[in-house]
Amino acid sequence: MNWLPLLGALALFAIGIRLSALFSGSETGFYRVSFLRLNIDANEGDPIAKRLCWFAQNPSYFVATTLIGNNLANDLVTIAISMGIAAVFQESGGRAEIVTTILFTPIIFIFGELVPKNLYYRAPTMLLKRYCRWFDFFYRAFWIISVPLVSITRLLEQFSPDRNKPAQLVLGRQRLVKVLEEGHLEGVLGNAQKQLVRGMFNTAAQSIRKVMIPQAAIKGVTRKTDTADIIQLAQQNQISYIPIRAEHQSEWTSYIKLVDLITSPSPIIPAVYNMPRLQVDYSMLEALYLLRNSSSAFGAIYQNNTQIGIVSQLDLVKALCSSDGPLLMTSGAAI
Repeated sequence: MNWLPLLGALALFAIGIRLSALFSGSETGFYRVSFLRLNIDANEGDPIAKRLCWFAQNPSYFVATTLIGNNLANDLVTIAISMGIAAVFQESGGRAEIVTTILFTPIIFIFGELVPKNLYYRAPTMLLKRYCRWFDFFYRAFWIISVPLVSITRLLEQFSPDRNKPAQLVLGRQRLVKVLEEGHLEGVLGNAQKQLVRGMFNTAAQSIRKVMIPQAAIKGVTRKTDTADIIQLAQQNQISYIPIRAEHQSEWTSYIKLVDLITSPSPIIPAVYNMPRLQVDYSMLEALYLLRNSSSAFGAIYQNNTQIGIVSQLDLVKALCSSDGPLLMTSGAAI
C-alpha cells in the first residue's frame, strides 16, 4: 500500500479540523467578547484590537468569512476521508466511505466544533486576539467571494421593516448601566467609580437646594474681620475656605483660603476668590461642572436676583459619591 496518499489525507483532515475550529470558535468568541474592552485596547494603540473593532463595525464581512471558512473546512474533511478510503481500499466511494464518515463524525464534531466553541466562550478576548491575524488572512483570501454575499445581505436589508429606524446615538439609562456593569466586570471601573456613577444617576439631576447652605447658616466673615478671628472661626467650624462679604451687605460673593491666610506675611492681604453666580434651579451636576470649570470652592445661589445661599463644591462631590440607590430604576420608570 502506498503510504503517501494516506499521509496526505491525514494532513488534509487535520487542516480541515483546524480550520473548522478556527472559524467555529471565532464565531462564538465574536458574540461573546467584550467590545468595551476592545475599544479601550484599540484607543491605547493595540493594532489587533483595532482590527477586531473593525470587524465589529462590519459584522457582515465577519459572518461571511466564517461561513465560507466553515464550508471550506467541511469540504477539506470530506475530501480527506475520500482520499483515505481510496488509499486503504484502493477504491473510492461505496459503503466504506459512508461508514468511515459516520465513524469520524464524533471526532469532527468534538475537535472542530464543541471544544473550540467552549474555549472561545470561556476566553473570547484572548483567543480572538491570538488568532486574529489568521482570521484576517482568510478574510482577505475570501474577499472576492464574501463581497457578493455581503452585497446580497445589504440588498435584503433594504426590505427589512427596521431599515428606516433611526440609529440610537444616545445611550438610554438601562443600556448605559449595562455598559458600566460590563466595565466593572472587566476591571475597567473600580468600586469608587461605580459608586460615583450610582450617585450621578440618583442625585445628579436633583436641585442644588438639597446641599445649599442657607443665607442664615453661612459661617463667614466680613472684609474687615481680624486675621486671628478668621483663623479661630475656621478652626471652630473645621473649614478651610471662609466666605466673606462686605461690611454692610448681606450677599456672600467671595471667599478666602485658610492656607493663604496662615502663610501670608502680615502686611500682605491674602487673595480673595469670587464665587460664580448660580441659579437655584440648577442641578447638582450643572453646579459642580461650573464650579470645577471656574476652580471655585463655593458658588453663590440666586433666586430672582436675590441671594438665598451658597453651595460648596465639596458638598456637591460628597452628595454625588454617597448615594446608595440602585443604578436601574423600576421597570415603570426605566428609560
